[in-house]
Amino acid sequence: MLVLRRGERWREAISTALLGDWCEPLWNTGQLPATALGALRAESRRLHRELVPLWQQGTRRGRVLSLDADLGGLSLYDLVATDVDCLEHTAGGVFEDERLNAVLAKLTTSERTVLYAYAKGEGTTWTEAAAVVGATDPIAFGERVRRKAKRLAAEQGRRAAKCRPAPSMA
Repeated sequence: MLVLRRGERWREAISTALLGDWCEPLWNTGQLPATALGALRAESRRLHRELVPLWQQGTRRGRVLSLDADLGGLSLYDLVATDVDCLEHTAGGVFEDERLNAVLAKLTTSERTVLYAYAKGEGTTWTEAAAVVGATDPIAFGERVRRKAKRLAAEQGRRAAKCRPAPSMA
């Protein structure tokens, strides 16, 4: 039913997720909503991701290095600002990057909630992020938020490219 992989870490993640409150509606109303299995799957994937050691986690464009990795006399720790947290936002939802603020301003409150849930890793897919925040139709709503965010980000990229000066031919 969950369509998850097998292995020791997966078994541990699923058994831990099963202990959670995903089945609370069953005790209260006598039936599970359609989003219950999606929430259980999202929680299992989140727990599995936490169980995987950092050095085994890949990124899209590189690999994970220790903060102590030598960079020719400097370390990554020397280059990282201690008070910067890219996912933290203020109560008003204002970030330092104006392009991000422009994209967020064009999203509704519920769309922003799904976007934050996806960014924080509460769901590994847009559908799961929508299910975690309690969308009535998580498949359609998650896909709509994904497409809208992608379209708005592409528009910001296009506008930023227009503002950059053309490279000079020397």
